[in-house]
Amino acid sequence: MDPYQETPKTWNTIAKRYEEVFMNLDIYNASYDRFCELINNDNASILEIGCGPGNITKYLLLQHPNYKIRATDVSSNMIALAQKNNPTGTFQEIDARDIASIKKSFHGIMCGFIIPYLSKDDIIHFIKNTYTLLNRNGILYLSFVSGDYRDSGFITGSTGDRTYFYYHTTQEIKKLLLSQGFTIKEHLMIPYKKTKDVFETHTLLIARK
Repeated sequence: MDPYQETPKTWNTIAKRYEEVFMNLDIYNASYDRFCELINNDNASILEIGCGPGNITKYLLLQHPNYKIRATDVSSNMIALAQKNNPTGTFQEIDARDIASIKKSFHGIMCGFIIPYLSKDDIIHFIKNTYTLLNRNGILYLSFVSGDYRDSGFITGSTGDRTYFYYHTTQEIKKLLLSQGFTIKEHLMIPYKKTKDVFETHTLLIARK
């Protein structure tokens, strides 16, 4: 099956489980705070791409209740959960590859673990589109698992459902950002406990237009 068909179906299937696991995860909060600090506008307009059950949206609104957040996800079930968890938020079901259809500009764009679900070619267009959607001096947040693109493939979860996971190296993503015109402000590494005995490193990049 086409990864871009199977992966969204999986998100719909496991949405509630994902909410249970990640809704209150706090290991990235300091990086979200840095994102907000760089935006430096208490009334900022924020686009979140791939909002899942609304965990990042919720954190941002708790810290900055005057933020105007427009959050998107490819999964209708994730959107329903995000709306439930953030009753005052604005949510839209949209594929991350189609964000060029959004006719608005933003002070910041939050992308929590979206690029691992985009191919190398789609990443190029994605970065270009985020640059276009940002205001002058706008801030872009990206998180991903750095790795060799050749290791990309389907990952099967405990439920037996699969998502296609693309690996991109940090060097490649930085190069794309710089070539588009971004300035990289932060490069953070966060250890994540994947299972009882397995840790992986999550890479976070925050860049300014």
